[in-house]
Amino acid sequence: MNKSQINCQIVILAAGNGTRMKSALPKVMHLVGDKPMIERVINNCALVTDDLILVHSQQLIKYITPYKHKCKFVLQSNPLGTAHAVDAAKELIANSKIVTVIYGDNPLITHTLIRQLVNHLNNTNSAAVTLSFKREDGAQYGRIVTDSDGNFLRIVEFKCANEAEKKITLCNSGIMTFAPGILAKYLPLCLHPEKNKEQYLTDIIEICQKNNEKVSYFLAPNQHEVIGVNTKEELIEANNILQ
Repeated sequence: MNKSQINCQIVILAAGNGTRMKSALPKVMHLVGDKPMIERVINNCALVTDDLILVHSQQLIKYITPYKHKCKFVLQSNPLGTAHAVDAAKELIANSKIVTVIYGDNPLITHTLIRQLVNHLNNTNSAAVTLSFKREDGAQYGRIVTDSDGNFLRIVEFKCANEAEKKITLCNSGIMTFAPGILAKYLPLCLHPEKNKEQYLTDIIEICQKNNEKVSYFLAPNQHEVIGVNTKEELIEANNILQ
């Protein structure tokens, strides 16, 4: 192992349909700078660990061959949400390692920020940590819900948030890291038997909380590094930030 690498595994989720991009090209193959988004994510993750899993869609197969030497591939045939995507990779997830979940549409993520997230997990002895950021107009990001003392309670997805929750400026990037064995223990509780019901990985925070596991969030020093790209407008924003 390269001395600069750490004993963790990174699961990169890239099987989403990307319908908001309104393009025949898979979302993660759109260029930020001179590289496809997914390539930027893989390259930064590879600076942290050589144990990478890429969860991809059928549509992505013909594009990802160049990354075969860097990632183990898992096909998610019927995307039903982020928990479902991680579950698709469960046979490859190592229970002895810290596991970080990152998205293929986070093109500005840096290896430094990933390390800071993992260090926060270790320094706080947390079972799970989510990467958060402050944004005044929270857009369609999930929100970090805390109690009056600032204790992390749960993540609420934007589409499930009430009006008060939508006013919260502490947002969830979706990027999370887990202590060894935590995903194996609690991921099944995020999965629903109902067909076609979206299954959110973010539910794992409240599940851990209820099982007396410590959860925390790490505030990204630079909110631009966690920008997610779902639309052509956000693609333009990411390219402008990069320049």
